[in-house]
Amino acid sequence: MVVAGCGGGSAKSQNGTAQSAAAHRVLAQSFDGHHAITSGVLTLDLKVVPRGSSTITGPIEAAFGGPFMNQGAGKLPESDFTISISAEGHRGALQVISANGKGYITVGGQSYRMPSASFRSLESGFGSLASSGAGSSAKSGVLSSLGIKPLKWLLRPRIVGRTTVGGVATTRVRAGLDTAAMLRDLSRLLGRTGSLGISGAGSLPHSISSATQRSIARALGSPSFNLWSGVSDRLIRRLTVSATVPVTGSTRTALGGMRSAAVTFGFEYSHVNQPQTISVPTATRPYSVFRAQVSEVLQEIESVLLTGSLGAGSGTTTSSASGGSTADRKYTQCITAAHGDVAKMQKCSKLLATG
Repeated sequence: MVVAGCGGGSAKSQNGTAQSAAAHRVLAQSFDGHHAITSGVLTLDLKVVPRGSSTITGPIEAAFGGPFMNQGAGKLPESDFTISISAEGHRGALQVISANGKGYITVGGQSYRMPSASFRSLESGFGSLASSGAGSSAKSGVLSSLGIKPLKWLLRPRIVGRTTVGGVATTRVRAGLDTAAMLRDLSRLLGRTGSLGISGAGSLPHSISSATQRSIARALGSPSFNLWSGVSDRLIRRLTVSATVPVTGSTRTALGGMRSAAVTFGFEYSHVNQPQTISVPTATRPYSVFRAQVSEVLQEIESVLLTGSLGAGSGTTTSSASGGSTADRKYTQCITAAHGDVAKMQKCSKLLATG
């Protein structure tokens, strides 16, 4: 009986070891950097679901994605990406197009051509990033050159089956996430942003302090990681990271008693290495007009956050949040009532002058 029991335990252990080894192979093949992706559709999304809040009752969602086609080393891919965010019944979207060596931004159905200097800065930053990876081995690639080593973030990986993603058969791997290792890599990445030549990168923090890393790691707890890798080519077709983040102290009070937030980040490739169509806007307006609209949109976002967390419809609360000014209060109410309509938001500006 004892011998049989030991034998059974040993067999189970060996099976678990084999499963782990198989999962490690899939992960290594998926992250090894040998995969050539020249075109496709990229999707990134972030979803935050609040729990326990009396003021923020629905999910907050942000997404980035669209078709792209590489144009060679050191050049920005031709792409048509849309950035969107939605929360508490409000939604905003921004389209960014790169085509024929020019950049365009579209919002509210109106397009603006980026200044040549801004586009060249983006292209220069992309070229710096590409060249930084060129000197590395094919196995390490660009991620490793930036200090990003995702294989070292994963704990106890295992294969949990096969499924189809975007019409492609994939192997699904599930694992825990070592948040301390991930945060160390992200801190290294921040240290490299200043060398990419991208305008504004120098204003970003250059690292995450050890104390902050420990605090974030404690808050994230034990996130879950899932990866779907192509059976035939080991291309990453989908990747998700999920965690429940507790909310405590004054932050909980400010967010209407929110106890926690379920956070999910997702990444997906589809139509890989298939031709993509990138259309250029036929009519554009001056970029200076777009800058002014961005300022107004940020004002609206601020007002949504204030009314959402402090109690929409309370004139006293809004007045207090905006310093008690009647003009500010009227402006905030006008922006909120515009619900993202740029034309209506522009008309709100006169309230700051008239009070």
